[in-house]
Amino acid sequence: MSARLTHPSIAATGRPVRFWYDGQPVEGLEGETIAAALAAGGIREMRHTRSGERRGLYCGMGACFDCLVTVDGRASQRACLTKVAEGQQVRSAMPAGTPSDPLHPLAPAAASAPEQRDVDLLVIGAGPAGLSAALAARRAGAGVLVLDERLQPGGQFYKPLAPSQRAEAPPDRQFADGLALEREALAAGVQIAQGAQVWAAFSPREVGALIDGRAHVIACRQLVIAPGAYERPVPFPGWTLPGVMTTGAGQTLARAYRVAPGRRVLIAGNGPLNLQLAAELLAGGADVVAVLESAPRPSLRQWRQMLTAARTAPDLLHQGWRYLRTLRARGVRVLWGHAVAAAEGQGSLQAVEAARLDAHGRALPDTARRFEADTLCLGYGFIPSTELARMLGCRHRLVDRHLGYPATVTREDGASSLEGVYVVGDGADMGGSRVALARGRLAGCAAARQLGLHAPEPADAIDALHRAERFQQALWSIYAAPPVTLASVPDDTLLCRCEEIRFGTVREQIRAGRDTLAAIKRNTRLGMGRCQGRYCAVTAARLVGELTGRPPEVEQYFAPRPPAKPVPAGALGFEKPEWGGHKPAITPNLARPVEHAPFTPQRTDVLVIGAGVLGSCLAYYLSQAGQDVTVADRDDTNLQASGANAGSLHVQLLSFDFGAKAQAGGGPAAATLPLGPMSVRLWQEIEADCGEDLEVKITGGLMVADSEAGMRFLEAKAALERSHGIDTQVIDGAGLRRLSPALSEQLLGAAHCPMEGKINPLRATYAVARRAQQRGARLLRGCDVQHIERRPGDGAGFVVHTSRGTLHAGRIVNASGAWSSTIGQMLGVNIPVKGAPLQMIVTEPAPPRVDHLVAHADRHLSLKQAASGGLIIGGGWTAAFHAGMRLNRAERASIEGNLWVARQVLPAVSGLHVVRCWAGMNVNIDGAPIIGEVPGVPGFFNAVTSNGYTLAPVTARLVTDLIVRGRTDIDITPFRIDRFL
Repeated sequence: MSARLTHPSIAATGRPVRFWYDGQPVEGLEGETIAAALAAGGIREMRHTRSGERRGLYCGMGACFDCLVTVDGRASQRACLTKVAEGQQVRSAMPAGTPSDPLHPLAPAAASAPEQRDVDLLVIGAGPAGLSAALAARRAGAGVLVLDERLQPGGQFYKPLAPSQRAEAPPDRQFADGLALEREALAAGVQIAQGAQVWAAFSPREVGALIDGRAHVIACRQLVIAPGAYERPVPFPGWTLPGVMTTGAGQTLARAYRVAPGRRVLIAGNGPLNLQLAAELLAGGADVVAVLESAPRPSLRQWRQMLTAARTAPDLLHQGWRYLRTLRARGVRVLWGHAVAAAEGQGSLQAVEAARLDAHGRALPDTARRFEADTLCLGYGFIPSTELARMLGCRHRLVDRHLGYPATVTREDGASSLEGVYVVGDGADMGGSRVALARGRLAGCAAARQLGLHAPEPADAIDALHRAERFQQALWSIYAAPPVTLASVPDDTLLCRCEEIRFGTVREQIRAGRDTLAAIKRNTRLGMGRCQGRYCAVTAARLVGELTGRPPEVEQYFAPRPPAKPVPAGALGFEKPEWGGHKPAITPNLARPVEHAPFTPQRTDVLVIGAGVLGSCLAYYLSQAGQDVTVADRDDTNLQASGANAGSLHVQLLSFDFGAKAQAGGGPAAATLPLGPMSVRLWQEIEADCGEDLEVKITGGLMVADSEAGMRFLEAKAALERSHGIDTQVIDGAGLRRLSPALSEQLLGAAHCPMEGKINPLRATYAVARRAQQRGARLLRGCDVQHIERRPGDGAGFVVHTSRGTLHAGRIVNASGAWSSTIGQMLGVNIPVKGAPLQMIVTEPAPPRVDHLVAHADRHLSLKQAASGGLIIGGGWTAAFHAGMRLNRAERASIEGNLWVARQVLPAVSGLHVVRCWAGMNVNIDGAPIIGEVPGVPGFFNAVTSNGYTLAPVTARLVTDLIVRGRTDIDITPFRIDRFL
């Protein structure tokens, strides 16, 4: 059994409480977390993965989401941040979602609107950097609010004692410094809100947060971001076993809660933090097996660095030597130049295999040694938490340390590339606590000056910063570890902890040419789990660099999306006014500077511009018909509208395609109705031909109504649809609940269309494109079409100038979606198409709740449950283009309104967390596609449609027929561009 640690000056003062974990009683102390109480009781297995594996405490700071438990019916609570309570019912499994085991709401019932707060300075993070910034600004007269996710201020460095423990005096200087800084800040009038989750930064002046479980919008005149860092991933076989955790998690248990992380603890990594943990565990009575340090033993040649360290921070250097003496005196070996090769165990950790490293970071096979241990603490360095800074669009750079990571570009005072935004501490780049303290103070003074207050730049802080930076550089030199290499990591090792994606799967994608982080994400789901890529993105980026020789640029990392961490869906839902139709927007060319080799002039019979779902389907059908076809895309396959699509297969009209909200009176949309069933059947044929599961599920669609007016709307719409051959029937509330019992009892009925369903757009586009390539179609990535010339003479073809070279094409098919008008302009053709940025939302995996594709008669809503279990929520809520970041982003009002509607239709939404909100791109025409050859421009064809994912196969098939046969089997007159002339 694990045990509570002893210390002569610290006493446990928390009232004993008994709670229940998976039906068994567990003793804890009031004021400590569930994770600490379970560790004290020797329990390490927590979350159940999709494959049935168990996970345990890993990061200890709420970043990895591996310690999730259900607490009194509330799903997915982080055990490391949730306090124990008397009689609490805690279990490792998620609620079944049944009436006897429901998904309980995760947050108090939302008010009519988020609470608004106005502050001079908002500081995010109450670690050394955040508290020092807040104190400096407050002393200058600014009103300061600090929001911090942890249960107590101090951050990962100070780690104050939990309320369950008490000391007459601070046990060491680290405790004392943290307590002093907190008291100074509070005495100066700084407001600190603990347990506050900042879920999004929408602009430098608007931040969304949950405080005491309720939604707040903070309007601030200046913003300091100081979120700290998290320990970098160290993948090896068995690294996800319960009992394997970060050094930070082990230290939090030991310092804050006085709990040993295990009975026999092995510590491995790089840097003095591991020595500190080992010494503290020994002092508290724990058994430390050994410390493995990946850096070689410091030699006499490093005396200059040691002298620098001694001059700039003699106390810290002395502290390090004291740790080493303690370990030596207790017989604990420090093995320099060693690292973990594998962790072993049935269900949880039982043994660790380690080996000596060569100068290239590779394990020497003849040096392997085995340690019996039930706990392994890993500390190999840190990664800044740049999510909020990247969400705002602050400029970043890549740091080539460890695996490499994005760091925020700042000035000495923490000022970022955005006016009024400061990023300080290890959340900007790694520098240690003393760098964080100095930069925090400089940032607080700079922010105060921007507020018009008197706050001279403190010279002593600048001097302290420079000393701390010299010390940190010396420390990194002393602890210089061999380079990180992933070549020896076995294929069956997990790379993505959340989605259980293995190294072999990612290597296979890279070798197949899907070698960008975005393509890997869409093809494997890597980075789509609750941790949102924190523990896999940098590893995947390093793997791409090792296998291709082209490490991703910082702009190619996963796009920052709200929420920064999963947030209760029910806390964010607020009713918003509905708007009629899509909001068109002219979105500029989003081509990114992707490195691809130039090519000599090429010839092709058919050039398809755009490698989204329509372009891929065109390549599929054209190559099937024996055509020589090339697809050119400015970026990569499936990265814009198609890759961001929610995957609905719509057959009935959407609510804004009929009635008063419809464009062009709804006539063009109604004319499109016969195409839907044809296209769905084509998707089924494509799935069979590709031999892959594209997750095509024809489960039927329900458009629900909650008013008599809505029911009348459905009756009229269904009558029109039936006149076009669509099987749509209106059912009452009782019939609706028989079909979908989880939907709200307040719904009066629905229009039921059996032919509707869903598809996985992250699989389908790539599968279609692969099949086309197998038939000879060519794909040119990073090939931005910049100018098109018509050759003289009818049917003479085109010369297409691109960013990579020149293409000679007999015919061109414009399949560039929302950007089709730009291609048309190159040939003097007006194509009346605009983009409409739209948002989507996905929740964490849930028990089966809905089989159907669900829409709403009066509200913008599209809701379905993916094969992964997540609820995908959309329906046309507008997003916005961010010029500085060159991407579309979700907006707060749309997120709030969308979640409110979803919750009214499916109450279980309130029991789930939102994992990600993202923005896609709809094609705004008049409700119908544009298909066919352009009059007066022979050889130039359009294949442009809204409802693009549903209609992509039929649109591509019709255009292929026109090219190959010169005709189609159905009348496409309503879809020709002539209707706009």
